[in-house]
Amino acid sequence: MARFYSLKAGEEIPEAILKMATKERIRTAEVKAIGGVDRLRLAYFNHESKKYEEHEMEEFMEVAGLLGNLTLKEGKPFLHLHGTFGRRDMSAISGHVVYARIMPLLEATITPTRNRALRKFDEETGLNLVYRVS
Repeated sequence: MARFYSLKAGEEIPEAILKMATKERIRTAEVKAIGGVDRLRLAYFNHESKKYEEHEMEEFMEVAGLLGNLTLKEGKPFLHLHGTFGRRDMSAISGHVVYARIMPLLEATITPTRNRALRKFDEETGLNLVYRVS
């Protein structure tokens, strides 16, 4: 069953979502959210170098959509989250969410799954991949 959460100004992603998952004992789930942020660090995965290229922004942006999942990595909740963010001029940016500070709020839905997904770092791709679903 999906669970709805309202996160307040100043809370930080991914910490706030991971804290909720730990508190609610959610192991594997789908995550969706809308709202606003005023600080953001997005990353683009360069498959050639196998490294993330990070970009930081400090401006208010609407969260047009966050989409990701919660899995387990080394026995702890791991959040893989991508987002699209709208700027005042109606342009949008998107990427892998490394960090965001919520402003003024974030409305999140976490939908636990019936199975469990485990991740570990994969040397070949340079990514934390799901290696087992049970």
